Amino acid sequence: MAYPSRVVPPPARWQGEAAHVGVADYAPEGSDVFMRLYYPTLSKPPRRGPLWVPSVHYAHGMAHFLVDFTNPKRRWWQKLLARTAYLVGYVSNTVFDTIPVTLDAPPRREKPMRLVVFSHGLAGTRNMYAALASALASQGYLVAAVEHRDGSASYTAIHGKHGVTHKPYVHTDGNFAWRLEQIGKRVAELDAAVAALSNDAPPRNAFPGSRLDVGTAFRGLVDASRLVAIGHSFGGATVVAAMATERPGATKTRVRTSVLLDPWTAPFGPCGAEDATHPLRAAAAAKVPTLVVNSHGWGADLTPMYSHATAPWVEAEVEGTKHQDFSDLGIRMPTVAAKIGMKGSVDAARFFDLKLGLIDAFLESADRADADEACASAARGLVAQYADVRVAVKHR
Repeated sequence: MAYPSRVVPPPARWQGEAAHVGVADYAPEGSDVFMRLYYPTLSKPPRRGPLWVPSVHYAHGMAHFLVDFTNPKRRWWQKLLARTAYLVGYVSNTVFDTIPVTLDAPPRREKPMRLVVFSHGLAGTRNMYAALASALASQGYLVAAVEHRDGSASYTAIHGKHGVTHKPYVHTDGNFAWRLEQIGKRVAELDAAVAALSNDAPPRNAFPGSRLDVGTAFRGLVDASRLVAIGHSFGGATVVAAMATERPGATKTRVRTSVLLDPWTAPFGPCGAEDATHPLRAAAAAKVPTLVVNSHGWGADLTPMYSHATAPWVEAEVEGTKHQDFSDLGIRMPTVAAKIGMKGSVDAARFFDLKLGLIDAFLESADRADADEACASAARGLVAQYADVRVAVKHR
């Protein structure tokens, strides 16, 4: 069974046996985008899969996000403690923390795979949501988890003609003008990812060391006509911007269904009553069915999008959850995540099952002719099965 079945069982509502999952790091030749592809495969995972933290640079990047090693106000002992913690964490990761998938395995070829693009939050990486991406892949989706190069990833490496450029997280001190620039870069990366994978023959893989010829392996296998975009936090804002097709310079990516996990929309600024160009209003006009899953008390105000919506939307707020419960942290290191305030009181396995069930039910219902009622009914019915988890549901 595919990850995360070794940690939590597959979502209860999904039928049949989950497929094994393959992953491949992909940098399409001629474009400035880098992603990890998660997809169904016939190859059984090896005893040791790829590392969840790919290198010590990523461990350093996560610590830098939390501590900011460039901040002159940080005491030397604070920086030393943080460096010691990430080195110990990385050593532990190399021993215990792998993803049970097969690197560079050939994809299954029974039928085309519906394309999902995933945009991570601040300090995320292409692996930060491996549980969600792998679970979707095990059900037949092709998930392109973009590792953004706008300075919002905890770390990323850019491989060029003159070597490797190391790019750690960039602290912006609440500079929303910079955040908006980042969103523009992120949307362009989603465009590039979709464009590459939408080709009948995707471009050659320029990522060094990759053993999978993506152009040949995925030829004729990608269904981008029903594109799904999923984003967490800053990634949620990225997906909103990708939906906002009416604004100047808007994305070419045609998102058909979206999933927003704790979307962080503050960089967009307030939306005036008559501001039809605001990203939330423009996204509402795009006729994209949207599922929003929020942690308890998440403060994003999506009223401008809801009140002007031209397609079904459902919002579910889950009590006992925190912002980082949407990433792998709560599953992989629940004790540590709880101690540093990054995990809520909800059972990680139970929340994971609920979250995947909501996504699966929404994607299934959004294509129906009676999508408004179908999406709302599916969400209410699914939530009713989790009597031990309090969930507030709103819908159009």
